[in-house]
Amino acid sequence: MKAKIWLCIVLFAALASIPYLVPGMGWVALFAFIPLLRFADICRESAPKHKGWLVYLAFLLFNTATTFWINWISIPGAFVAITLNALQMWAIFMLFLWSRKHFAGGLGYVLLVTMWIAWERVYQNIEISWPWLILGNSLATCPKLAQWYEYTGFLGGSLWIWLSNIFVYETAKAFASGKIQDKYQRRQHWAMATISLLLLIAPPALSLHLYYHYSETDNPKEVVAVQPNIDSYTEKHGGLSQQVQDEKMLALVRSAATPDTDFIITPETYTYQFDLDAPQTNVTYNGIMNLLEDYPDASFILGAITYRLFSTKALAPYNARPIGDQWYSSYNTGMLIDTLGLRNFYHKSKLVPAVEIIPYQRYLGFLGKVFELFGGSMSSYGTSEDVNNLTSKDGTQVGVMICYESIYGEYFRRTANYGAQFEAIITNDGWWGDTPGYRQHFRYARLRAIETRRDVVHVANTGISGFINQRGDVLQRTPWWVPTAIRGTVNLNDKKTCYTTYGDVTGRICSFLFLLLFIALLVRRITSK
Repeated sequence: MKAKIWLCIVLFAALASIPYLVPGMGWVALFAFIPLLRFADICRESAPKHKGWLVYLAFLLFNTATTFWINWISIPGAFVAITLNALQMWAIFMLFLWSRKHFAGGLGYVLLVTMWIAWERVYQNIEISWPWLILGNSLATCPKLAQWYEYTGFLGGSLWIWLSNIFVYETAKAFASGKIQDKYQRRQHWAMATISLLLLIAPPALSLHLYYHYSETDNPKEVVAVQPNIDSYTEKHGGLSQQVQDEKMLALVRSAATPDTDFIITPETYTYQFDLDAPQTNVTYNGIMNLLEDYPDASFILGAITYRLFSTKALAPYNARPIGDQWYSSYNTGMLIDTLGLRNFYHKSKLVPAVEIIPYQRYLGFLGKVFELFGGSMSSYGTSEDVNNLTSKDGTQVGVMICYESIYGEYFRRTANYGAQFEAIITNDGWWGDTPGYRQHFRYARLRAIETRRDVVHVANTGISGFINQRGDVLQRTPWWVPTAIRGTVNLNDKKTCYTTYGDVTGRICSFLFLLLFIALLVRRITSK
């Protein structure tokens, strides 16, 4: 029995990790949870000791194998992110195990699925969040199988994965038992087998149909993506002066830009100390203005750490800090600059906990000192009140997502809903070294392209940078750790997908059903006493 239990734990961790790590293996997620479901049955049959610790170990191994690379930024931060994310998955599965004592038939499974997806939805809308391992993201290595995300978004993928695992497992269990006592039971087994087959065949078939019958409207804009490849640890913060960094970046731009170039895009946080009310005081801004004299029709999208000064604390946002007799607030900003100067900007709003934001700082301000002890931030960046697109002088709207904002599918799709005609993801990705982290980030951009049917330009400091079309195909990509600039074409699109317009319907329905089932579970528990 012990051998079976350990096999279930290890096999689940391995199968669940493969879709996030191995190109083209996203389909493995459709079977990855079967060992864990088998473990749930073992728990019901024999009540093994320490089952809670064993479930936690399974999720801990899964989280560690897929996101171990966080330790390149901070070992304590990686420990917290991995252990707490695993703890949340553990809590969901343990509630499922407990519910089986009170729910007969498939209600326990319904609770599990709706609870998991409700958690994935809520996880995207709180200040302490790390939704990197949302199950729907596992299909990023197989975007041809995820074309129907334009209707459901990536939580539709989570639903498909859970349903496939459950029905395949229950079908295999039914036929393996060999106990078919009557005609009704035989029909039940074959019905389950039919549903399993449909789950494995119908969504991929629909997806392939959508993929091969989708074509972009020819509405081109020429874009240059700049990958300066400045080492985040040794060059970016003091190792190289900003002037030297700018010389490298502007030389790369000139190597790729043409008189027909419409947009030039740099990575996140390319420059620092940018006063939003006095941009001419920033050396990078002045270099860009000189460059645009040679490319007057181009718009320059720049990633920068910006700030604003406030004369009194009453005028400043809650996260502002004192400087002399004034107050200042810092931002992680994407801005659009053209020959007329700074036209518009957007502040990153999905911030990295402990690094860019002190969660719920307005209520728990003391956490800043705690996070500082572990190498984190002692204050939060400011944010935009809502998504706002960058608009060029010819009226083209660009949705700009900064760093890991691109993994928040529900947030990302709002840029298209508000009128973005193509998307730019500006990021650093140099903090993680040559690990799966930056590869996963680039792949997730392919899902965002499918959900919104927008061309995506992914621009990273150290790679991967590239162009992704509206079907999620990678048209161009750069290597990792190479200074370069690439020129490509994006097609503008004004049409809205179902997901763009209506958002996360799957998550809302599952959240409602989970709430009803949870109340029913509590009532059943109380009445059973």
